[in-house]
Formats: sequence, structure tokens, C-alpha cells
Amino acid sequence: MIFEVRSALPAELLPTLSSLYVAPPEDMTWMADACTAGFVALGKGDEVLGAIGTRPSPQHGAELVGGVFPGPQRDEVALALIRAAHGAVGRVYVFAEGYLFPAEPLLNAGLREVGAYRRLSGRVPYRHVDPPAGVRLLPLAEVPNAETRLQALQTYESRVGHHAVTSEAAANGAGGFDSHLSVIALDDTGRGVGVCRAAIEDGEGRLDAPGMAPEWRHTGLRAALLNEVNTRLRAAGITRVNLDSWGDTAEDLAHDLKLGLGIMEETPILALG
Repeated sequence: MIFEVRSALPAELLPTLSSLYVAPPEDMTWMADACTAGFVALGKGDEVLGAIGTRPSPQHGAELVGGVFPGPQRDEVALALIRAAHGAVGRVYVFAEGYLFPAEPLLNAGLREVGAYRRLSGRVPYRHVDPPAGVRLLPLAEVPNAETRLQALQTYESRVGHHAVTSEAAANGAGGFDSHLSVIALDDTGRGVGVCRAAIEDGEGRLDAPGMAPEWRHTGLRAALLNEVNTRLRAAGITRVNLDSWGDTAEDLAHDLKLGLGIMEETPILALG
């Protein structure tokens, strides 16, 4: 093994993150700022072979952002970086995109698959589903209360691949989503128990898979949220939709496939610890 792994301040990762993601450093500042620790793999002559930062996830330890550059030691470097982060912060996971983290060698080394990022696409589905008793569905624009919006957005936090929600995420237009197309679910006390955000981009619908409070996940709330958003997209003349999901269950995926959506992209999420 002709390399070593050193700890680094998150801010020191910025040039390497910029190279790995092929983006200007200023576009990567948010990522470095979100990290609590950093690690760099150095080869001969202090050549940077890869780098990772630890971005906390509320219930799943930390996501490792960054990755490794192509080279003969790529697999060994990736595993060494991941193990260094695991030793420092405990449970970690990575989105195993082949050009950043190689999935098969990591699985062979003992990491386990705990979920996936997926993009599903197809015609805007039609399957009418009423919300469960005790829940109201409203356009996000009609619920301006920031605390209620945050309650709904925080329902994502228990799913792997998601991170702590900030107050900025509750603002109109956050993430490029349209508050008139997006839908929030309120229980009979007015608490936000679910949300599905949507937008129109390049003439097609874009939405995130719904988030739901754990006590509502066994109900038809997820299907009802999707139906309500799809209804709004159809009313806007949209015929095709792209659905992004992180850490959804096998049952969630089966539901979406039955709607006629097909998997266009899939990246496994691998965990250690």
C-alpha cells in the first residue's frame, strides 16, 4: 500500500471536492461547510488520491462525501478512507457512484447495502387515492407557517441518505420547488406529518418521493400525496414526471413501479458500522 491517509479540516477538502465533482470551488463550499471531519489519501510526492468529509445524518451516522480518483489503487484508497472515517466518527455510509466510490469492492470488503438513490421516470401516473382518515392535504403555499413546514420536512430525517433539515428548506422556492404544486399533509392537530415537493423543469414534472411521519407510513398517505401532486401536474398540462427518492423501502419502490414509472438511475447506498 503506497499511500497514507491523513486527517484534514473540512475546509481543506475544497480543492479536491471541486476536482472530484468537476465543479467550481465556490459551488462546493456548502458541502465542505456541512462536514465535521475530513480525510485525505496521499500517494508518492503527496499526490492526492482521494478525500472524504463526514456530513452528519440524523439517524444514520454520517454520509461520506467526496471520493477517489481513478488509478491502480482506487479500491484500496476508497476502503482506507472509509475505514478512517468510521474509526473517527462511527457509523458511515456512501452513495456508491462508480466514479467516486466503487460498489463491488466495498461490498466484498464488508460494507452492506442499506438503500439506494433512484430516479424514476414515466408518464404522469393516475391512480386516485384518498388521504387516510384524520389527514388533510393542502398545497404548501396555503400553509405558510414555517414550523409546520419544518415538521413535515423533518419526516425525511429517519431515512438513510437524508440530512437534518434547515429552516431555509421551509421557504417558498427552496430547492427550486413550487409551493403551489407541492403538497403538505396535516393531522387533526395541524401538525405537518407528510410532504411531497414538486416543480416543473424543461416541460416535465420533478418531484421528491414523499416524506411521512413514521406513524403514518403503514397507511395510504404516501400514495395519496403522490396522487395529489400528480393531479396538480396534469392540471398544469404536464405529461411526464421524474421522481427522485433516497432510502425508500422495497414496498415504496414496488408501488412506484406499479404506477408505470421506470428506473432511470440507481445508486446503491453502502454502510459500515
